[in-house]
Amino acid sequence: MIDIPLDRVITDSIPFPLFVVDEDVRILSFNRAAASMLGANPEVTLNRRGGEALHCIHSTEAIGGCGASEPCKTCIVRASVGLSCRNGSMVHRPQRMQLVGQQGTRDVYVLITTSPLAETHPPLALLMFQDIGVLVSTQGIVPVCMHCKKVREQSDQWKSMDQYLRDNLDLDISHGLCPECQKKYYPEVFGQAPQ
Repeated sequence: MIDIPLDRVITDSIPFPLFVVDEDVRILSFNRAAASMLGANPEVTLNRRGGEALHCIHSTEAIGGCGASEPCKTCIVRASVGLSCRNGSMVHRPQRMQLVGQQGTRDVYVLITTSPLAETHPPLALLMFQDIGVLVSTQGIVPVCMHCKKVREQSDQWKSMDQYLRDNLDLDISHGLCPECQKKYYPEVFGQAPQ
């Protein structure tokens, strides 16, 4: 027999930091993975905004804290939580965040996922962070040949962009034709006079 509520067993089994937040990204609950991310006393983060609890570099830039600085206006976390709370939307977005810790400022790359919690008043959302740092180059730069557009890997091997994306990010790409190239290369097909 399980002594812990089943919903708690499920959320604590999720290996990624998971928070229940309100529209202002105020933390109301969190799972075990999130607790380990929050430090020695994770319970002190309850009712604090996410940027303050996670030590976002922008949370100290304005008197109002998380949500009050200029960068907060374009914060992916805030925007995603807002969409889930207001529109009932599920959102997945990658984000580079700067966090302040004992060793100084560090960049983290995460996939932000938000999902509305059904039938809550006020509206609440689940907020999950998945580390995607291994998918992002440590320097943030991918060397590409300026002529053939092949990508140089760390092993000094050169691969086509398609192959590089497939091997490193498990992505396949499709090809299309942007409006500018339609006009430039196929004006007769797309109803434009040649330039």
